Amino acid sequence: MAAAALPLALVAVSAPAQSAPTGAAPTAAAPERPTRVVQIVLDQLRPEFVEAFDMENVQALMAGGATYPNAYLGHMASETVISHNVMTSGMLPKHMGWSDEWFRDVDGVIGPPNEHYVTGSMSQTQFDALITDKGYPKLSDYLNETYPDKVVATIGVKAYAVHTYGGPGSEIRITLSSRNFDCDGGGLNWRGPTGTNVPAYISSPTCGRFYVDSDKTMSYGTAETSPAWMYPLDGNRDVPGNDPAHRGGDRWVTDAAFKVMDNEDWSGLLLTYGGIDKAGHMWGGLNDVPPYPPGADRKTHMGHLAKVADRQVGRVVDRLESDGLMDETLIVLTTDHGQLTSENFYGIDGAGRGNFNWYYGSDSDETYLSPSPQIQELIDRTGNNIEMSMQDSAVRAWLLDRTRQDKKQAARAMSHLGGVKASYWREGRHYVLRWRAPRSEFTASEWAWFRQHAQEIVDTEAHGYGPEVIGLLGDNTSYGVAGDHGGAQESVQRIPIVFYGAGVMPGSTVPDAVRSVDILPTVLREMQIPVTHWMDGRRFPVP
Repeated sequence: MAAAALPLALVAVSAPAQSAPTGAAPTAAAPERPTRVVQIVLDQLRPEFVEAFDMENVQALMAGGATYPNAYLGHMASETVISHNVMTSGMLPKHMGWSDEWFRDVDGVIGPPNEHYVTGSMSQTQFDALITDKGYPKLSDYLNETYPDKVVATIGVKAYAVHTYGGPGSEIRITLSSRNFDCDGGGLNWRGPTGTNVPAYISSPTCGRFYVDSDKTMSYGTAETSPAWMYPLDGNRDVPGNDPAHRGGDRWVTDAAFKVMDNEDWSGLLLTYGGIDKAGHMWGGLNDVPPYPPGADRKTHMGHLAKVADRQVGRVVDRLESDGLMDETLIVLTTDHGQLTSENFYGIDGAGRGNFNWYYGSDSDETYLSPSPQIQELIDRTGNNIEMSMQDSAVRAWLLDRTRQDKKQAARAMSHLGGVKASYWREGRHYVLRWRAPRSEFTASEWAWFRQHAQEIVDTEAHGYGPEVIGLLGDNTSYGVAGDHGGAQESVQRIPIVFYGAGVMPGSTVPDAVRSVDILPTVLREMQIPVTHWMDGRRFPVP
């Protein structure tokens, strides 16, 4: 574990000796019990990105707080729509109501039993129903119970991240709508603020500051340039853009948060930033360095968008300091998954192929029936028994016929696919290893990680709404886009976790192997809020 965590440990140790952005590190006079929490998710923040892309404010936060160099995600489906709920519920996917980006509603909670859904397209009402059905409280519920006169606000440009991050207990949830507005006479190309209890100071006036141009034809060259064209930009949803009156992306999130801070007495701010994730998917993360491929604006690349995200961290800390709230606020910085580069790529590198590389199947309103060659081989080898599949840095399949023999046969078929190192089939609430590549086909680091974590990670998806069959891929192997996630590889699973602020000892490095599911119980411990419901996560000390 210690060796595997080396990249994050190096960032923490090599961070320059400096105070946190503008605000000084917590003083000895800080109260032991924080009464507010700001949780920041920098989507797809692979730990190595911090140093590689010179994220000075994140480095300063690490130097001024407590870092966990052995932290890892700890669950399958290492994706936005899963992890945002895990980290604020303390529940593993097999206990939280859905366990992957594809979802079979076996209990008929949000529709007819066994109906299928692409969770990234589900509504706030649907996610709330799944959470309520399982009956677990989330961070927002604990904060509301402890501080009933204050509000919890959840803000981000990805709707499914906001819905799952905040949950039903978040009084204010602010995200971006579909393209419902014409703010420049060019048609319905603009997105506006939407969600739960969106305040008038955010939503008004129509076409004001928090409305952004999301014209799909405004891709800044990413729709015409490989490999970004598999998952290109659509205007200023994921990037700030060039209109100073209507900044989108990560800048939009912070500006909305500041409006909430101006107008509300709050106990929790849950902020999720997606710019790094978009750049990572388009260009390949650590591979995205100059000279850039010709054709796309340099501001679409990781070097720029990582700095944009980093500046938002600095802005938030500066604002807490200027408001005099640092001595009562706990800041938690983390991510929802890491990332790998697709050096071994089994998708199709073509314009608009991202969703078709990632998904095979149909639900009530979406159809993805143009599989890449390897997924077509899986379909053929199972005798057309694949009902739907999700493939990124792992391959997961839901079957039409689901007898034990069918599942074993599908897992065997999975073993023939390119890049697959192990295949599993679901038996009740765990997965059974059907096939594993010879030891000689693993690198030393792959083998060490696989032996220690593979079974633990795949079992977190084991529920009737989860896939019948899972195929784990090797390092740097993807079926989706240039930079990908979703599986069990160490580069996808390894995440930063940083605690900073009230009651936290500056410059602490904690060796505990904390997982994403452990964040909520640890936050509650720091805030001295009693746990009232069973959780999968465990409480860890914060120095």
